[in-house]
Amino acid sequence: MSTDSSKTPKYNRRQWLKRSGTVLGASLLPISVAEVAAAEASATKVENGKSSGDFLTPAEHKFVDELTETIIPADSHSGGAKAAKVVAYVDQMLRESVDETHRTNFREGLRLLDLMIRHKSGKSFVESSPEERIAVLTVLSNNISSELPEVRFFREIRQLTIRGYYTSKIGIHDDLDYRGNRMLDEFVGCEDQPETHKG
Repeated sequence: MSTDSSKTPKYNRRQWLKRSGTVLGASLLPISVAEVAAAEASATKVENGKSSGDFLTPAEHKFVDELTETIIPADSHSGGAKAAKVVAYVDQMLRESVDETHRTNFREGLRLLDLMIRHKSGKSFVESSPEERIAVLTVLSNNISSELPEVRFFREIRQLTIRGYYTSKIGIHDDLDYRGNRMLDEFVGCEDQPETHKG
């Protein structure tokens, strides 16, 4: 296995997320202005010390925070899901859901994922090492088309993590280097190419 420090686990996982995004059957775009605003509002609540855990219990909040960070961890280029307050986004989506079955299934997914990692490592997800966490998520990823409840949960949490991350300031500006609409002092176009005629 290569020990090249330029290839961090985050880089590989982000590339994997980009390549496998179509498997989820959900495009990141278009993302509405309202959705970005709602995600930023949730993050602000967390930064101001107010609980965003109206749906998630404190233990679930910590679990989801660690889980989303495992999916999109921090690296030298930008912060990860924790820094982007993705857990607040996930909590808001669940809190505002009118589908009680969906919310029940989410909690069951957390329970099943924790059982999986306890079976493998003897520890809870939160207590497990990054390598142990990634090993379990890789099993789920390798069976992404399955309709087992734990795989359905993984598809959902991965989708929520990607959407929450890339509607955050860190995801949009730091990771994607998006600069927004800016006035250009000069339009730099393409140079005219001489026409070639076949004769």
